[in-house]
Amino acid sequence: MSAGTMAAQAATLTCLAGIAVSHPDLPGAYFTASRIVPNELSVQLDSPSKVEAWREALNVPVEKVFADRIGDRPSLEFRATVYRVAFHVYAVYEVAAVEAGAA
Repeated sequence: MSAGTMAAQAATLTCLAGIAVSHPDLPGAYFTASRIVPNELSVQLDSPSKVEAWREALNVPVEKVFADRIGDRPSLEFRATVYRVAFHVYAVYEVAAVEAGAA
């Protein structure tokens, strides 16, 4: 099995399909998988609450979640190996333009 074939990515794709079947209400995401590193999966979401839903579905401890920045925008992320797949789950989002009480 070569790293450049679909066979190398089969475990990651099977894992993702299994999550879709076992958690049908989980928020949809933008997925990135690579033929170079076939056991890694990036899961991009559009809000912190959706990151939390994925964290719960994957049984990742809350301590693994961290706030960071991607470019000039804040992000909420976690990295965890689940079912022998290295997940990077994250959301980049906009901060409210006006904080409560500000004019």
